[in-house]
Amino acid sequence: MKKLMSVCAVLVAMSVFAEEPVADLTKLGPAARKVTDEKKTKKELEAFFKAGDEADKKGDFEAAVAAIDFPVFMATDDLKGVPEAASYSKEAYVAMMKPMLEGLPKDLVMTHKRTIVVLSDSLANVVDDWTQTVGKVKTTGKNATLVVKVGADWKLKSMVEAGWGGMSAAPAAKPAPAPAPAAGPAKK
Repeated sequence: MKKLMSVCAVLVAMSVFAEEPVADLTKLGPAARKVTDEKKTKKELEAFFKAGDEADKKGDFEAAVAAIDFPVFMATDDLKGVPEAASYSKEAYVAMMKPMLEGLPKDLVMTHKRTIVVLSDSLANVVDDWTQTVGKVKTTGKNATLVVKVGADWKLKSMVEAGWGGMSAAPAAKPAPAPAPAAGPAKK
């Protein structure tokens, strides 16, 4: 056993001190994937988000779903600050989001101030400082998305926004009680 341990130690030491060729960092990673036309890419992304905003105004859930590259990764935290995250298939996303989006107030008005960071011709991070107004109540927040280019189209790949965690553990709203049956004719 001591002999085996000694051989292992020698092999590890040899691999640590052996001179290996240094990787050419210009041929891999971010240095190899320079943005070719950042201005053009940002315009494409602005058009992508504008189309999404228009679909949201119309309540076009199918268009919103079509703008996602599934599986989509979503991260949030709960009201105590405990993070949670998961990947969702199209079916799981639709089951989770459709009831919520269909229940939005009709007078909801959203505005966005997006900061786009182009990472490559097919990857971008977007931080959205948003404001929503319902009646006289105005709220603000931030979210972040990773957007990927799939073929010729930009798609959402990851969505991150605080405060949505624990929603599945929240008690479900109780349905309204059924109306009492109509009384029949009085018996004589």
